[in-house]
Amino acid sequence: MTEPALTCERLDYRYAGSDRLALRGLDLEIARGEFVVLAGRSGSGKSTLLRAACGLVHHFHGGEIAGEVRVGGRSTRDVGPAELASGVAFVAQEAETQVVSTTVAAELELPLELRGAGPVETARAVEEAALALAI
Repeated sequence: MTEPALTCERLDYRYAGSDRLALRGLDLEIARGEFVVLAGRSGSGKSTLLRAACGLVHHFHGGEIAGEVRVGGRSTRDVGPAELASGVAFVAQEAETQVVSTTVAAELELPLELRGAGPVETARAVEEAALALAI
């Protein structure tokens, strides 16, 4: 049986320094290949859920977390964002706030390097992406 793309079980999350839960008792399962639209009011937890699915809640944001988040059967408690990047990614509403590199080429290289790609593989992939995007 194929593992779901994303599973959340009884997920609670509170950002460090916050008095209220950003996520409360969330149960969710998304099958591989399933198309899902995540919609809601500002502050309803959409971005927090996506950060949890990418492993950022456990390994970057801190705070208090209860419950379980699994991506492709792998717990985000045990697997960090770099390992999860091969199957899940998050682009914020204001994408420019998450750009970390000084050149377009370096920005294209970053996810490949995080996945452990070698220099030849990375250079080829960056060139192919740049050509495909006409940049």
